[in-house]
Amino acid sequence: MSLRDGVQAAIEIRRQLLKRTPDLRALYKVTALLAKTHLRFSGIECPSDSDALTVLLDARRQDTSLAATARTERPAAEALARLVLQAWLDTLPRETR
Repeated sequence: MSLRDGVQAAIEIRRQLLKRTPDLRALYKVTALLAKTHLRFSGIECPSDSDALTVLLDARRQDTSLAATARTERPAAEALARLVLQAWLDTLPRETR
C-alpha cells in the first residue's frame, strides 16, 4: 500500500458517500484499505480489514464496534467511512485541504 493507494481510496470513499445509496461492500472495503494505508504510515501493519478498522478506531478513541456493524448497516458504514477519511485528512498539511 502506497500513498497513491491512500489517495485513491480517499477519493473512492468520497464517491461512495456522495451516492444516494452507496455499495455497502465497496464502501467497507475501500474504508479498510484507507485504514490499512494510514496505519502503515504510522508503522502498524494490519492485514485484516476488521483488525485495521478496529485499531484505527481505538487509536482515535472511537467505538470499535462500528467496525463490525459497518459490514451490514449503511449508517454504520457511512459513519465509519467518514471517521477513517477524517483520520486520513488530519494527516495532511492545512493548506492542502
